[in-house]
Amino acid sequence: MARTIRNNPRRRPTPAGTWALITGASQGLGRALAEECARRGMDLVLVALPGSAVGLVAQEIGRRYGVRAACRATDLTAPGSPEALAAWLAEKDLPVSVLINNAGVGYNSRFVDSTLRENEACILLNNLATVKLTHLLLPELQRHRRAFVLNVASLAAFFPMPFMPVYAPSKAFLVNFSLALRQELRGTPVRVSVLCPNGIRTNASCRERIAAGGLAARLTCMDAGPVAARAVRGMLAGRPIIVPGVLNQALAAVSGVVPRAAVAAVVTAFWGRPAAGPAPLAAAACGGADA
Repeated sequence: MARTIRNNPRRRPTPAGTWALITGASQGLGRALAEECARRGMDLVLVALPGSAVGLVAQEIGRRYGVRAACRATDLTAPGSPEALAAWLAEKDLPVSVLINNAGVGYNSRFVDSTLRENEACILLNNLATVKLTHLLLPELQRHRRAFVLNVASLAAFFPMPFMPVYAPSKAFLVNFSLALRQELRGTPVRVSVLCPNGIRTNASCRERIAAGGLAARLTCMDAGPVAARAVRGMLAGRPIIVPGVLNQALAAVSGVVPRAAVAAVVTAFWGRPAAGPAPLAAAACGGADA
């Protein structure tokens, strides 16, 4: 754990001692969310895959913003991993009051060309890991005067997405799970929000994919920093669904009134194409989260 003196001169709109746990925090949107939380004075627990250099990220953010930063490298799809993470938090006495379920993955290909392992990984990380970690940490979250859960879905949650036929429904699950849980937790200290960004410009590969998507992709994609800022601001304001970008908000609204078959045809025309190579489309790199 990296510990530094609290000398951050920035305004701190969150209570002192607020610990935010962020999954998929080593790169992309996850790292941007970590920096945004640190900028607001939150201490951090950063979680990412082994080999992701999450420890170095925690140290760097801790020094830069004058916050405490702990880290844990784990594969949340491995059996028992969420349970082990929850036990580790209790052992280290890290009282998490902000949970950001950002880790996720998706694959861009024709369904017939995908593998069962790819589809299983998408469901295990995007859905099961989020459900398990939220369930495990909810008793701790409810102990605080104010607490927040932010689940990172995607604008794809609102559309049938050819060539991403498992990823998009996995994100739709997160939207419905978040809204249902939010309703259940009314009257408690815990507020649940769901973030639905469009594509996010992070690395060269992602930018190439966005460019290949044509004008529509370029107009609706955003950089990770502004998405993270809007996400954390919306979470702290208690907004149920956070869709960054005016055009993306319009697309989300239209998705609810246009016949689904027509939506699928339009999505295919503008965005529906399989990836040129076998590499997965990490939701962190181009759709909102990372593993």
